[in-house]
Amino acid sequence: MKNHKALITGASSGIGLVFAKELAKEGYNVTCVARHEEKLKELVQELGGEHRYIRADLTDPKDLAKIRQDLAETKYQLLINNAGYGIYEKFNKIPLDKINNLIQLNISTLVQLSHEFIKNAAAGDALINVSSVLSLLPYPGGAVYSGTKAFVTNFTEALWYECKDKDIYVMALLPGVTDTNFHRVAIGTRNKSDPSGPSYPPEVVVKEALRCLKKRSCPSIISGPRYRFLAAITTRLLSRKRIIEIMGKDSPGMH
Repeated sequence: MKNHKALITGASSGIGLVFAKELAKEGYNVTCVARHEEKLKELVQELGGEHRYIRADLTDPKDLAKIRQDLAETKYQLLINNAGYGIYEKFNKIPLDKINNLIQLNISTLVQLSHEFIKNAAAGDALINVSSVLSLLPYPGGAVYSGTKAFVTNFTEALWYECKDKDIYVMALLPGVTDTNFHRVAIGTRNKSDPSGPSYPPEVVVKEALRCLKKRSCPSIISGPRYRFLAAITTRLLSRKRIIEIMGKDSPGMH
């Protein structure tokens, strides 16, 4: 992928950080976007070469406009919308401004950047939107977060169909619990346990995503064989009511 360019949001840690490192190894020139400038500087220095970073808070309209402009002016072959976060708490206990901020980043920002990329994309280009396995399941104690990710998965899979005849590949990546600080941020400072279930290193998630990217066939991928198995069994064998009850019982946001 020499001379190909990729832009990654949420690139300073977790899945986004691993995407940046793996794509750099494959020959992409990577543009890393995140809020934490010091982490971005360290990452770009580690990557070496012609990689670059843009410090941006994607919930800030001016910063979002800056990234949209960069997408319009730079010919990227790959966009990875990875920036996002969750809140694990009962809906009525979350301040409305925090709910709006979550929806802004997880949905509105992703849609705007996807639109800017797709309208300028050419055959062979690709878009990866990072969703969650929770997009397939109702999640009491994380209702807003799982709702935003349900949007991302459905939106992205529909785009896959719209774009496939133009040879523009669109894919939703659905990680389960991953070995990052995501869930600690979602839980906050409250004395709550991490979500139960198998956990995978971000390297496993990213390598599965990149394998799927090379095949250019699937509208979405659930990362981790155990999560693929659990998603298939849960949605096929259990009633919707039973799924909600199970998810609510194990949710840290309900305790």
